[in-house]
Amino acid sequence: MAKNIEDFSCGMEMAILKHAAALANNEESPALTLVERPVVDEDDFGEMCFRVYDSTQYDYAITVSWFRETDDGLGVVKTDWGVVRNIDVAQRKFKLVNDWEAQWIGVEDLVRVVKTKRAGF
Repeated sequence: MAKNIEDFSCGMEMAILKHAAALANNEESPALTLVERPVVDEDDFGEMCFRVYDSTQYDYAITVSWFRETDDGLGVVKTDWGVVRNIDVAQRKFKLVNDWEAQWIGVEDLVRVVKTKRAGF
């Protein structure tokens, strides 16, 4: 009986690892629907930059959507949430930090920035 449980456990572990690998590969897969870089109005861009800066000053979470180019001007729009912890003015990017990860996002790639509402309110 113990051997059967170990076989099942090992089999499930391998299945989970294969599934995780498939998900990771799918992110870069050419099967994704690629879009052209969205055009952002100048006033909207100014408002988004204000939200990014405001997140550093008042320590509140924002939801950010940005364009990530993958092939000759085409790419995907990624969305994530977090608090802005650092702004690199020289390289024109900011660091978005949440519970799971931290990532640098280019200011020119911004598509949408909104203040994240707190759960339960």
